[in-house]
Parts: sequence; C-alpha cells; structure tokens
Amino acid sequence: MKKTHVALLTVLLFCFSKTVLAQSTGTLQGEVTDNATGEALPGVNVTVSGTVLGAATDADGRFSIERVPTGTHNILITMIGYKRAEVTARIEAEQVAAIKIALEETILETPEVMVTANKRRQSIQDTPNSVGVMTSREIEQKNQVYIDQFLQQASGVNFVGNQVNIRGSSGFSYGAGSRVLFLIDGVPVMPGDSGDIKWDMIPAAQIERVEIIKGAGSALYGSSALGGVINIITKKAVARPVTNLRLSTGAYDEPAHPEWKWSDELRHFNDIDIDHTRKIGQKSEILAAVGRHQSMGYRENTEQLRHNVSFKWNYKPTGTHNLTLSTNWEGGDRQTGLMWRSQRQALQVAPEALGDYVHSNKFGINLFHNWVLRKNLGLQTRVSYFYNYWKNWFHDNISASEAQKPGVEIQGDWQISANNSLIFGAEGSWDKVISDLVGTHDQYVVGAYVQNERALITNVNLTLGMRYDYAWVDIGFIDSEFNPKIGLIWHAHSKFRVRASSGRGFRAPSMSERFADSIYSGLRIIPNPELKSETSWSQEIGINFTPSSLFYIDIAGFMNDYWDLIEPEPNENQVVQFINITRARITGVETTVKMMPFTNLSFDLGYTWMDPQDMDLDVTLAYRPRHLFTGGVTYSLGAFECGADMRYISRFDAVKVYPFDDRVDQKLINLRAVYRIGSSSVTLSVNNVFNHNHTQMERTLMPIRHFVLTLSSRF
Repeated sequence: MKKTHVALLTVLLFCFSKTVLAQSTGTLQGEVTDNATGEALPGVNVTVSGTVLGAATDADGRFSIERVPTGTHNILITMIGYKRAEVTARIEAEQVAAIKIALEETILETPEVMVTANKRRQSIQDTPNSVGVMTSREIEQKNQVYIDQFLQQASGVNFVGNQVNIRGSSGFSYGAGSRVLFLIDGVPVMPGDSGDIKWDMIPAAQIERVEIIKGAGSALYGSSALGGVINIITKKAVARPVTNLRLSTGAYDEPAHPEWKWSDELRHFNDIDIDHTRKIGQKSEILAAVGRHQSMGYRENTEQLRHNVSFKWNYKPTGTHNLTLSTNWEGGDRQTGLMWRSQRQALQVAPEALGDYVHSNKFGINLFHNWVLRKNLGLQTRVSYFYNYWKNWFHDNISASEAQKPGVEIQGDWQISANNSLIFGAEGSWDKVISDLVGTHDQYVVGAYVQNERALITNVNLTLGMRYDYAWVDIGFIDSEFNPKIGLIWHAHSKFRVRASSGRGFRAPSMSERFADSIYSGLRIIPNPELKSETSWSQEIGINFTPSSLFYIDIAGFMNDYWDLIEPEPNENQVVQFINITRARITGVETTVKMMPFTNLSFDLGYTWMDPQDMDLDVTLAYRPRHLFTGGVTYSLGAFECGADMRYISRFDAVKVYPFDDRVDQKLINLRAVYRIGSSSVTLSVNNVFNHNHTQMERTLMPIRHFVLTLSSRF
C-alpha cells in the first residue's frame, strides 16, 4: 500500500476516534424477563434504534450497552419465541440508565425472528427476499442429528442425494459444486476441490437457528449463491455454567420386501453430543462441544463412525470491541455404496464394491472482530481458514484430495439515519487444491459490495445493492461478474406486507466440474476445462399476512432465469461430462402457513409448485419436481407433546443417468412424541412410518422405517 494511502487511513481512523471520545455518552443497563413467569431470559437481543449499538442478555437476563450518546432513544428488544418490544430510554452524560422489560411469549415465531439475510441483523419482516427460518425449538422437535435431515422439512427445499435444492435451483451433480451457498455464522464453508456442502460439519445440537435465503444472493455473497444461501447460526457462549447432553439411539426395521433383506443383524445407530459453556474471567465466555456418531447403516456397506469437536471463545474488552474465536473439526470413516446391486437387491451393492470406504477430516477456524467506531458506524473483520481432506479406498479408484481455503472479509455498517442504512465491504479467498481427482490447482477470488436500505415514503422501503467479483484460475481462466439487486417492501398495514425483489447471481465452476477425471462407483467422469460460469436473474413478488398471533401466511411468486447452467451430461456409454446448458427457466409459487386453530394444537404447512424448463430443448430440467409439500402438526398438553411431519415430492419428470428406470413420488411421514421433566426430555420418533420406498437419485434407496429414542438434559 502506498505511503499516502496509509497516511490517509491513519488520519481517518484518528478522526473517528476523536469523534467517539468527544461525544457525550452514558450507559444503558437493564434486565429482561418472561412476562408470565418472571424468569430471567438469556440471549435476548437489545439494540439502540438508529445506531449499531446493541448487546445480548446474559444467563441472568441482564445486559449493558456502553457509550450510548446522550438523549432519548428507542430500544428494540427481540427474542425468538417472544413478541418484540420497544421502549424509550433517556441517556444522561456519564450516567447509567436502567430499564426492565417483560417479554410476552408468542405462538408463531416467524414474524418476530431477527435474521442476517442482508449481512446485518434486522426483522424478517424488513427483508425484500423470501427467508425461511428454522429455530432451535423446531430443530429439537424434528429429533434429527444432521442439518440436511431437518432441512428437508423446510418449505421450498428438497434434496437429491446430499445435494440441496432451493426452488429447484441445483438439480443433481454427483456432489460436484452447489448452487446454494453454505455459511456457518456468516462464513462460507465449502471446500475448493468439490465446492459442495459438508452437512456433517455441525451437528444439530450446536445450532441456534438456520436461515434459508431464497433466490439469487450473489449481490451480497458472491459465487455459489446462485440459487440461495443457507446460514447456520451456532450457539452463543454464555456466562452461567451450563452443560447440555444429548444421547440418541435407534434401529432400522425390516425391509418392505422379503427379498431385500440382506442381514440378520439389527441395524442400529447411536449419537452422543455434549457441550459446556461458562464465563472465564470478567470479560469472556467459552463454549466447548464434542460428539460421537456411529451407524451400521440400513444398506450394505454404509457403516460409519464420525467424531466432531468445536470451541468458541468470546472476549469483550470494552463496550466498543468484541472478539470471537470459533473452531470446528469433524472426521472419521464411512463406507460408501452409490448404487444398488439390482432392483430386487435394492439394499445391497455390487460384490466388488464391498469394503469401499472414505476417510475424511474437515477443520475450520474463524476470528471475528466487531468494532463500534461511532454510535452509527461499525466495522466487522473476519479472518477464516477451512481445510478439507479425504481419501477414497474404492475397488476401482484409490484417490485423495487436500483443499485449503483461507479468506478475509471487512464489512462496514453505517446507520446514516433511523430510516437509512448502508453496508459495504470487501472480501477475498484463495483455494489451494492438491488432488488425485482434479490435479493441483489454485483459484483466487476477490469481491466488493455495497447495499443501501432507506425509506422512500412512510412504510415503503427501497433496497439497492451491487457487488463485483473477480476470479482467476491457474490455467488462465479469468472471470469478472457484476451483480446488482433491487428490493422493495411496503408495510401496508401492521399485519400486512408486500415485497418485491430482483437480483442477478453467478457461480464459477467448481474444480470438480472443470477438472474431474476419475471413475466413481462405475461411472466414468471426464474433465471440461472450457466450462463457463453460470449466471441467473431472479425475480420475486410476495405478500405476508399476520392477522393474529395464531395465524401467519406467506405467498411468493418467483421466476428464475439461468444462462450457461452447468449440468452433468452422460453419453451413450454412461461417460459423464459437465457442460453448459445455454438457457433455462424455473417459475413457481411458494406458500407457507403457520396456524394454531385450537389451544395447544399448531400446524406448519408449506407448498411449492414449480415449472423447471430447459428453454433451448423445450424439455423439463432433470431432477426437479413440480410439486413439493411439507406439513407439520404438533399437540402439547402439559409436559407431553406429540406430532407428525409429512413430506411429499412429486416424481421427477426427467433424470440423466438411468432415464428408463421406474420413478415414484416421494411420500414420507414421521411421528414423534416427547415428555419433558424439568430441564430434561425424552423423545421417541418413528421415521418413514409406512416404510415407503423411493429414491432421490437413481438406484439409491432412501432410509427405510426406523425408530429413534433421544434423551436430552441440561444441568
């Protein structure tokens, strides 16, 4: 950096610091409790409206916000499961103002959720895109261990194998690349070699909530956000010593057809997750977690043993600085069998594939620094590193890969006024890959973004954003993309909202799509170095209606256009190569309903209709359903709760590898019951109650009926 630039930056930071010191400020302290029980509420978000100042309550429901400018301020208090509250507080110079707030519990959480879809905390009601949220309470109800298992109950989301689709964006690409960007606490966690999502990186027990941003997100998030973004918000470290224990065990039932039975053993699985959080010293908290996950599998050659460890340290030396260090590791061995031996031996693999397995290790470390420079200006810095290693021990392929991804992002959050905010930032990453599958390659990506949200008139907010990305691959491939977005929100009534958005997305090919040259379970995959980046343009208009605390409905119409869509294309000899499809379009309607018609009885319903078309060939895009339905019903009576979760996905009109195989609709019903005793609970689930047989990708039968017993306790 030139000396003149350094000098200018120093002067600017000095001026900001002098401004902070010159301001007359005070401290806001308070306590938040449950309105019905009077108990303290930890983890409540308290923010000073029109500023970037805020805090979360500790284990005793208390909070403290320092350096609040003098004057009268509106204070916003929000927590999942409670109605948000807004109070006023008068701040005097060098004084402490104290407030006490009692929050009222709400049945329908969605309207009150604060999300980070626009890279800053705001109400879900203020985002111009469709955003789905699964809270920790909903995740616990599903009684699942991994993220992909409970995400299948999210509206507008379906899976093909382990590949996630948001509104039909991804299809299926054999784990090579993803059109959905995966974040943990806002940090991309996708390896440079395959570019896919590692669902086992974080167990469900460590998740506070999941945000599902639907539609192109490249204007803020860059590549891989072509079809949407999934952001995992993990548990926070808290001050009071708390230990959470989750023990789970289960077993698979007999196959639906006698000829499918291949083992006389009871195929079972077990999972252990434990975490502990406490205060260290006066200014920091830590959270440590470990887990062990073992399964015999319901199909032949699918046994696995996995372990995970995570650690989070939060340090707040002053009221204007906050430092967080988080690490995650997951690793172990798993057997693998991609396709069945035959339709009459649907739970077995080919004899030569017996013993095939994968050893893998994944590690991520992130350092976050939040700095409040002024009451209305904050600076966030994130330094990250993600490491992914795997080795395949297959009968026809022994190969290994090592991928490293260091990255850095700096983001500014400027609250220009109460009705005008600006975020801006820049980030960069480096993918270094040494792989038997794709060779040795480097890829560099840098990007810069800006987004402004402001009120046009009363109750009408406009969002304008844009991002520029530049990517370079060591073979000489260079790509630069400019992605704008526009969003509009009309709060027509306190209970009725209209939103509209339009944005451009792009995704650079993963190294597996561009360079893969291998054999995988009998499928030959060949490289295509000439692949171009795929682009999209997403439009959406939606309405949101909440007539009471017992009913919520959201309806959205969408149209997503794609150019140079990357899809796997097999030839007549089943040799697969990734190619660019020139033009595609997916249109549809998505509806979400949450309601509680009777005391203690609630419903959560979602339906999506889609029309996925290859515009050049005038055929249906492969691996996309036309109809998706998810439904959940829950009844509670005192300490007892029971419910059912349903999923229907219509038959794929087209697949690529085995187009003449039989295909059926996916129909799944899971039952669950839970009994709570103080801070402990016992949950029994029966998944795939009717033992429905279906596939998501060809010749791979999805889990048969199985039973799960879980004990959860906090002490």
